[in-house]
Amino acid sequence: MRIYLDTSAAAKVLVDESESDALTAYLDRADPGREIVSSALLETELRRLAARVDLAQSSVSELLARIDLVEPTRSIFHEAGVLPGPNLRSLDALHLATALRTEADVLVAYDTRLLDAAQALGLATGSPA
Repeated sequence: MRIYLDTSAAAKVLVDESESDALTAYLDRADPGREIVSSALLETELRRLAARVDLAQSSVSELLARIDLVEPTRSIFHEAGVLPGPNLRSLDALHLATALRTEADVLVAYDTRLLDAAQALGLATGSPA
């Protein structure tokens, strides 16, 4: 199973929120063949989050070590730009295009606009709570 982890979810691993325990348990399941992927954008987004909330960068590095980061290609940028939906923000569109490109089985996120756009395109979504 390939799980695409969006920033709205990854942030909950680093910063304690109401969904953090459920999400961490979901990600820690040791299913054979389970793969966690995300766009390389995730690194910048999480490192900026760490700077905002005074979190050690080593915590970000530990989380990123568990995730296969996909470098966005020019074609992913194009695909993100032409995704349907007027409410989908640019970075969310890049995450969604990357999830589609990597043929993720599920997109894990907590951003309603991103979840709605993913579901409209037939991608399974999850928000462990």
